[in-house]
Formats: sequence, C-alpha cells, structure tokens
Amino acid sequence: MSVRLPNFDRGLGFVLNDVSRLLRREFERRVRGFGLTRAQWMLLFYVARQPGATQSDLAESLQQEKITVSRQAARLEKNGWLERHDHAADGRAYRLQLTPKAKEMVERLTQVAEELRVDALSGLPSKRREALINDLLRVKSNLLRMPACGHASVP
Repeated sequence: MSVRLPNFDRGLGFVLNDVSRLLRREFERRVRGFGLTRAQWMLLFYVARQPGATQSDLAESLQQEKITVSRQAARLEKNGWLERHDHAADGRAYRLQLTPKAKEMVERLTQVAEELRVDALSGLPSKRREALINDLLRVKSNLLRMPACGHASVP
C-alpha cells in the first residue's frame, strides 16, 4: 500500500509560511539601507503597535526570550530609538515608548510595507483583497480561540 502525500503547494500552512517568508525577504531587501537590523525594526513596530508595553509583553508578542528583548531595548535606547520608563506597579519592569526619531522611522517603514502590500496584491481586485484579509483574520480568530492544551493524534 502506497502512502499518498498531501499537495504541499496548496496546504494552508505551507502557503502562509511561504508568503510570509517571501514578504519578509522582500521587505528586508527594500529597507536594507535604513540602518536597522530586522530585530530592531520588528521591536520598533511592536512598540508602535503596543505603546507603553513592558519588555515582557513584547517578548511574548515577538515570541522571544525576555533577556533578548531587554538587550535589544537597551541598544535601541542607547541609540535614541526608544525610551524606557519605570513601570508604576512593578519596580522591576519598564514600559517602552518610541522616541520622535523612531516614530519617523516607523512611518518610513510603514510606507515601504504599504508599497510592498500593493505590489504583492497586484492583480487582485479590491473586493478580493478585502475578502482575503477578512478570511485570514477569521482564521487568526479561530486559532486564537483554540484551547492552549492541543491534542496531537499519534498513529
């Protein structure tokens, strides 16, 4: 009996992973001259998305170790991109804020991301683009509602 393999080219996980990887690679190519590493601009994006977040919050969002985010935040603070403020309720924690310099960079990065989005979605009518985003948001919502203790079936 032969085992029939799935069509990986049409599997949701494979397609999403490939699209994500290709978008990331092209975005990195377009911002190469901006003077920030991928890890740095990702942290700036997440601070812009969650102003005042703690380093622990950001580590969870970025799926990184707390020490990694802490070191990155310290470097970005030293170079004038971030401000770290003491957390009112937790003396061990910091809340991160973008500096004006970082806000300008996030605007530049966002413009590049928008141009890339337009290029990546070219050929799709606007209604299909909107439907695609809505469908992906539904998939995301479904995944977020799943219980944390997943069950794997083992043959």
